[in-house]
Amino acid sequence: MGASVQDSESRWKFSIAVLLPVVGAVIVTLLLAGGFILWSAQRTDDRALERQQTLVAHIVQGAKADFEGSQGSMVLRYEVTEAFLGDTPDLDWIDPELGWAGYTDYGHDRVYVLDPNFAPIYAANAGERQDVAFYDNDRAVIDPIAIRFRSPELAAGSTAYENWDANWPPQLSDFATISGRVAFVSVLPITSNWEGQEQNTGSHYFHVAIKFLESGVAQNLMDEYLLEGAHFDTVPATLPGETMVPVANAAGRFVAYFKWLPERPGQALLAETLPASLGLLAVIGIVIALLLWGLARSTAALDRARAEALHRATHDPLTGLANRALFAERLERSPLPLALLALDLDRFKHVNDTMGHEAGDDLLKQVANRLTAVVGDKGLVARLGGDEFMVLVPRAADSAMLADLAAAIVRSIAEPFRLGRETANIGVSVGIATALTDEREDLVSRADFALYDAKESGRNTWRVFDELKTAA
Repeated sequence: MGASVQDSESRWKFSIAVLLPVVGAVIVTLLLAGGFILWSAQRTDDRALERQQTLVAHIVQGAKADFEGSQGSMVLRYEVTEAFLGDTPDLDWIDPELGWAGYTDYGHDRVYVLDPNFAPIYAANAGERQDVAFYDNDRAVIDPIAIRFRSPELAAGSTAYENWDANWPPQLSDFATISGRVAFVSVLPITSNWEGQEQNTGSHYFHVAIKFLESGVAQNLMDEYLLEGAHFDTVPATLPGETMVPVANAAGRFVAYFKWLPERPGQALLAETLPASLGLLAVIGIVIALLLWGLARSTAALDRARAEALHRATHDPLTGLANRALFAERLERSPLPLALLALDLDRFKHVNDTMGHEAGDDLLKQVANRLTAVVGDKGLVARLGGDEFMVLVPRAADSAMLADLAAAIVRSIAEPFRLGRETANIGVSVGIATALTDEREDLVSRADFALYDAKESGRNTWRVFDELKTAA
């Protein structure tokens, strides 16, 4: 049994020393790996978002440049500039060429023509000609841009274009909010560098084009650059999952916000690998659980083995009572005052000789049960060997209680014992000794002395050492 316990303890120590660190290392590694994967995915998404935001900013500016180019392509044609050289422009010709064609071919939602004094002479909305009073809807946005052409620098720019000293006339454009809608606004002088077309300085008419961004421009950007959910908005707040790039006008004020659902490659990768990752974690979790379960079983088995070994080392294998080793330990450590009852069975040898050792062993077991029942929690019952028993009673200063306990033991053992088909009658002699102070060293010998006196006095009775000492 000792070797088995040592083997179990060795295996348990190996499990503690090797298995737990390995399991701990696996768990820590998984946590670190999971954290690193999440961090990497987030960093990937952040970098992708930065690239998309930079790209979108360039895309929006590129769309603005395309809008400016489309205005020049329509206005700087020979026939258009020719129509404005006379004293009175032909508005009936201008209407389909600039109003309708501007809307259908170039996406100009609103078109205006201003005279050299910046007064409107033509207006169109969605390709349909409007009264010039319609200009008042957009005057607050257009006038601050148009009147800048009064500056000498811009006038000189027009002259440079007309003289072939510049490739493009001065053009002013900006982002604006019109009636709560985000738009491109561009103003271009209707000037010519065509041979044979000459204009007097300061006699330019001006073409104004407005393109709303929330519909066509956003849709084109979404289709061309695969920007999911792309749209322009006038408020910065975004929906869950959205991001945005602010759009500033020439004064640096944010007038719009381009929003879309950005690509998140990190999250996409996590979503694709999540089932496999969860499966792997489940397998690892099961393995760890099995290892811990095995360790727990080993620990429980070791605890049971230790408890069993300790019980065997401190208890009599036949009766289950405390043995000599446990009795000696309790005798040394039990608190004073301390009483000891030494017991010796009367006529046990006769039963053992006549009925056999098996019957004798059965008798000893029944005696142990009766002693345990009588003593209860008052003290410790021990078998030192053969038919010799001891009852150790701590804090026993009451001699009457000890006498009652001895009498109860004698009465209990005097009852017949059923051994197979036969009945045995035995008795017990009891010797009582007490240690009130520190007299426990010879407590056993004094109890034995009283026991011998009880046996000499006819057996099946008890004697108290102190009473015998007084009588002597």
